[in-house]
Amino acid sequence: MVAMRSRTIGLTAVLLAAFVDLLGVTIVTVALPAITTDLAATPGQSQAILSGYTLTFAVGLITGARLGKRLGLRRVFVIGMAGFTLASLACGLADAAWFLVAARIVQGAFAAVMVPQVLSFIQLMYAPEERAKPMAAFSALLGIAAAAGPILGGVLIALDVLGTGWRGVFLVNVPIGIVVAALAVRTLPPARPEGRIGLDLLGLALSASSMFLILRGLAGLPSAGGAVIDLAAMLVGAALFVVFLLQQRGRDRRGGQPLVPLALQQRGTFRAAMGVQILFFIPVMGFSLVITQYVQEHLGYSALLAGLVVLPWAVLTGVGAGVGTTVLLPLMGRAVVHVGLIVMGLGMGGVVAAVLLAADQPSFWSLLPGSAIGGLGMGLVVGPLTETALSRVDLDHASEASGLFNSVGQLSASFGFATIGSTNFVLAAAADGPSDPVYDTATSTALAIGIVVAVVAALVALCLPRHHITKANEPR
Repeated sequence: MVAMRSRTIGLTAVLLAAFVDLLGVTIVTVALPAITTDLAATPGQSQAILSGYTLTFAVGLITGARLGKRLGLRRVFVIGMAGFTLASLACGLADAAWFLVAARIVQGAFAAVMVPQVLSFIQLMYAPEERAKPMAAFSALLGIAAAAGPILGGVLIALDVLGTGWRGVFLVNVPIGIVVAALAVRTLPPARPEGRIGLDLLGLALSASSMFLILRGLAGLPSAGGAVIDLAAMLVGAALFVVFLLQQRGRDRRGGQPLVPLALQQRGTFRAAMGVQILFFIPVMGFSLVITQYVQEHLGYSALLAGLVVLPWAVLTGVGAGVGTTVLLPLMGRAVVHVGLIVMGLGMGGVVAAVLLAADQPSFWSLLPGSAIGGLGMGLVVGPLTETALSRVDLDHASEASGLFNSVGQLSASFGFATIGSTNFVLAAAADGPSDPVYDTATSTALAIGIVVAVVAALVALCLPRHHITKANEPR
């Protein structure tokens, strides 16, 4: 009984760590207007505050997974949690935009050390037949965190505890981080390290460089002024990514330990799930950023009211993730992912309709139905897609698979900020004051891009296996 309780507390600790990580992406969106004003941030710095975290997190996740196997899961998890906590404190104390950008980059790097160990601990602590519930909890928490960030951010800014204002969205991680680290030391199994695991620093450098250039290019494309330079950055980044893939295959064939083992690259189910994942979070994060900026800058909402606009999205995401993973996935297979993506697109379309069809300005209540429908759709995707991606991965590659899958999700979030977010920022920059209807055009155009991406993701999901199989040794 004591062992079971200790395992449950340990699971709570790692799930809470995963929650605050993804919360670190979305909670900042609602605070961005206040941060920009207070620190006199340029548009480029404002985007870097968002994408700096997601980019370093994404490119470091696989190496973080490798560190867990090399040094021990618990040790690396606690180091990552401690670094994330200190970086959060630095973010909350930042007095200049450049310092906040730097602190966010460090925060993302330590999150990349911490998060890959979460799924590894679930696989270590729970037998295959016991993993459905903790996996459903993990998926639901990620979905809720993605949607609840703006709500919690709005609440923290409204409470203004000890005059912290927007700084509270970062400082809230400090007490949570201390508690999680203490619980981890007491309750998580140490997981003996595998000392011969390599780090593949060349692969890390190639992947980081390629992703940085691609994101830089995507962020600048909506602006006509730098189109040539940004297109060149994307092309060079794509070329470096091809070099990265070739380097990974060569290292694997020579008996080395690449970031992306061939055993994962050759699994059709995992590849298909990765294809959906790289598209899925583009509209999710794009929506979170665009709608919170729109209601604050154009409709004059407070940060708290802006967060409440996406409350239905957060609530329905949790419901959809739980039901989708435990009930619908075994019955419907990949169809639940198709349905979720289409429903999410319909929800975003409902928000666009509320914006464009309003006689003057959309009311608070007119935005809620689309938010609720979109959240339900997200939940029906986020849980089943994670379960499908990892269901046929053997235990030897579980750590790399979870790191890679989460890495792609974070890259997708960065793509959402760089495409949908940039489109919105560029179009809204032409507005002549807060009441200018240009904001309506900017928001609806940006969200329309997200809807198109959701539809494309639904088409890519046709490559997923028709039926769900939980055995890792089943044929791919």
